[in-house]
Amino acid sequence: MDQLRSTYPDRVPILLANGVPFLWESRDVERVRTEHNLCGLLTGTLPLIPQQNVFLGMPLRLLPEEVVLLLRRRAAVLIDDAHAYGAPTEEERSEYLAHEAQEILDQKERQRRQQEEHRQRMEAAITQESGDARALERRRARQAAKQAKGQAPDETPEENEQDVLAKMPYVHHTHSTSAHLPAYHPATAEMNTGTTNAYLTLQEAQVAGVWTYPSTLQERARCAAFEALHSKGFFLSTGLRFGGDFVVYPGDPLRYHSHYTATVLATPQQPMAAFHVVASGRLGTAVKKSHLLCQANTIVLDDAEALERRLAGYDDATESTPALPWGNAEYWSLAWAGFGT
Repeated sequence: MDQLRSTYPDRVPILLANGVPFLWESRDVERVRTEHNLCGLLTGTLPLIPQQNVFLGMPLRLLPEEVVLLLRRRAAVLIDDAHAYGAPTEEERSEYLAHEAQEILDQKERQRRQQEEHRQRMEAAITQESGDARALERRRARQAAKQAKGQAPDETPEENEQDVLAKMPYVHHTHSTSAHLPAYHPATAEMNTGTTNAYLTLQEAQVAGVWTYPSTLQERARCAAFEALHSKGFFLSTGLRFGGDFVVYPGDPLRYHSHYTATVLATPQQPMAAFHVVASGRLGTAVKKSHLLCQANTIVLDDAEALERRLAGYDDATESTPALPWGNAEYWSLAWAGFGT
């Protein structure tokens, strides 16, 4: 990853897990937020927080539209993480399991030594307080009898000690990096240069089959509306909880409440029932926002033609020219006049 960052210092690495895009490092989250006005959605847990329904942690999951925007800005590199590394061999698996077992044994040995040191300190304290060595002998006799009671008749002291170690609890440590694992190596030699399983454009990702969004007329319309609103300085996030495709903020969501919920229509000719218009207006009022109907007049309507343009690189920017827009977007703001907003 460090070599990949040095190869593409101006791009944020986006890791794909089963087709879902994630940012795993805080510096990348900060960068896309401060430089590109993209928020994403935190999906990880915070171990020290008793409830996991208010504040969440890394990784940050990006919206598909956010990934497309970053790629079209030449600001991201898409990494197919599942295929970036080879499967471990049987020898490497055995080495890893043996290393794990040795770590657990070492941890239990440390606990046993700490218990023994604690016992010796307690005995010294008892002798010092009572001044009677016989009290210490009686304590040792009680402990020996208790230990002998728990030992099987045909069990040797060495076997009993192994039994005690086996029953001792241990803590499983998750390392912050995988570099120490014997099977952690690139799947191919080309990965050493940061080229294999790393894609810089929508065209490359489409050819490899790792990222096909947007592939339908509705998805292209969503991208058109997203990029149009984003270009006006708005921050956007998923609008599912407010009944729309996006929720729109006038600035950083850490400073502002959202002002709009947005629903995207695939084409200007897409029919919309009257009760849907009324419902959208009432929904916006219920959640204390204006509801936007976004009409995207996309350049390409046919999916096959859109795929040809993608494979030809028309959806991507070059070093000298920005990416062509998906299409023009227009908006209508709805409000339920019976209640006011």
